[in-house]
Amino acid sequence: MGLRLLISRLASADVRRSAARALALLTVAGFILTMIVLAASGRALNLWLFVLLVWALFIYIPLRILLEAAQTLAPALRQRLGAEGHRGARRRATRPEIELTVDTLLELEVVMPRIATPREAGKARDGASAVLVRAGADDGALRSAAGDCLAAVDRWVSALARWAERETGQNIQARWSEVRALVGLAAMTKVLIAAYEDRAAAAFTQGNGPLSDPAGFLDACLDYCDDLALDVEVRRWDEPALGLPLPEVQAEQIHAAWRTYTETGAPALEARMGFVDTLLSPSSRPARPSVS
Repeated sequence: MGLRLLISRLASADVRRSAARALALLTVAGFILTMIVLAASGRALNLWLFVLLVWALFIYIPLRILLEAAQTLAPALRQRLGAEGHRGARRRATRPEIELTVDTLLELEVVMPRIATPREAGKARDGASAVLVRAGADDGALRSAAGDCLAAVDRWVSALARWAERETGQNIQARWSEVRALVGLAAMTKVLIAAYEDRAAAAFTQGNGPLSDPAGFLDACLDYCDDLALDVEVRRWDEPALGLPLPEVQAEQIHAAWRTYTETGAPALEARMGFVDTLLSPSSRPARPSVS
């Protein structure tokens, strides 16, 4: 699966661009190294044009053609590998395997609202991958992270709904940034819950027991985000509060860390790790109140 997984990563435009840059650098480095070897061996340097043509015509161009062909071949391969991996989720997986699982779950489980852009899907995908990598084989850590994100989404959407009601008739574009950030967190949370349920082969639990329908709640939240972003007069948010045991200060920390991550341009490695630290590092979080 290793080679197929590597090829399947070329389904991403960002990966293809990075691979194209690496190929160009490799070609230039190869040409320079060849000329150095020729000069050291006393061969005539007037062969530079021949060497350049060899590297360009027989190495760079064929590999670049294969790279462009991956634009059509890699997505189908990635879907096939994702279906295979989805049937047998593992607790211990490599980062590429985790990213493949996240891609599959994002496609199968999440319907992004109209207000969302590819940026929100990308942030949700990369955030979920980072959380799963950090959680490793610890199902408890994954369940806790997903539950904290779910509680943060619950409070965030309620707060946005109240704010939208107060600001009825105002410029709805002022809400777009906040709503899109909420979309990304809700999508990532749904992926984390689905990943936990696949791995643990059990319903997602939080607090005293399993939640009635966390996926349905998140679907309702994602659907409501279009109302928040596109309607001048926003309907009331009528989903009952989940009441998950998350301290207010911790919810604010998760909210702030996620906003920082979503507002940071790619690759946003430091901001993403900051969010994961906030979510999973015990030292960065206050003690959780006990639930009787």
